[in-house]
Amino acid sequence: MLDKLVLSDEEWEIVLDLLERERRELPAEVRHTDNRAYRHRLEERLDTVEDLLRRLREALATAPAAPGG
Repeated sequence: MLDKLVLSDEEWEIVLDLLERERRELPAEVRHTDNRAYRHRLEERLDTVEDLLRRLREALATAPAAPGG
């Protein structure tokens, strides 16, 4: 289902901006938690966010330009 998701260039920019914000904020959350299990989940989330950013940037770099976008 999601492989057929179509977003405008502006919408992709918003998605990337949100992921970037999460990537910047997560390290502080990791540093400030004393709960090991929660810290581990946050570190895994950070890894996932970084992977998503990398994959989206690669996909967008190789995607043909959208008409009117």
